[in-house]
Amino acid sequence: MAFALPVDLPSADPSRLRAAVRRAFAAAADTPASTVPPPARLRAGAEQVKSDETSASDDARYFQALLEIGYLVASADGLAAEERQALAELLEEATGKTVDQAVLRLHFEDLDQAVAMLGRHERLRRSAADLEELGAREEALGFATLVAIADGSFAEPEAQALIELGRDLAFSDEQIRSLVDQVVSQVKQALAS
Repeated sequence: MAFALPVDLPSADPSRLRAAVRRAFAAAADTPASTVPPPARLRAGAEQVKSDETSASDDARYFQALLEIGYLVASADGLAAEERQALAELLEEATGKTVDQAVLRLHFEDLDQAVAMLGRHERLRRSAADLEELGAREEALGFATLVAIADGSFAEPEAQALIELGRDLAFSDEQIRSLVDQVVSQVKQALAS
């Protein structure tokens, strides 16, 4: 039997859900065992990417991998213009405006072309390979889950992309389910607040 990843999110207006995702993301800074990347780490990576001398640093590779993974999972069911905008806004905010929306939208177009040439599976596999430490791999799956939820829905293609990503990150199906459930719980708590 194939592994399924149903996600039970309460129905909410997409803008309210995006706000809850932002709150869940911001709360990661205060939660030591969070499965969501701390905003400070994303900001540091974004700053390293902007700097030509240090763009090959661990922080830069981490940021680039998470950015690509988040986009690849969220776009698995296609991204309308407003969904791209919401994703760019979330990432801009997550990096403390280190990377602006216009740069992110250009990067998304590049990723679309890379997916067209190599396929989503290959791009996910390559990005996952850049994350060796367990904490970074957990944060990547958590971040991809948040980004997939941020567009206001969680469709089957996104769930399948998360499963594929989790397996590429060397997680068992049970670990994938647990990590995704933790993030969904954080979003539900943020929705309730």
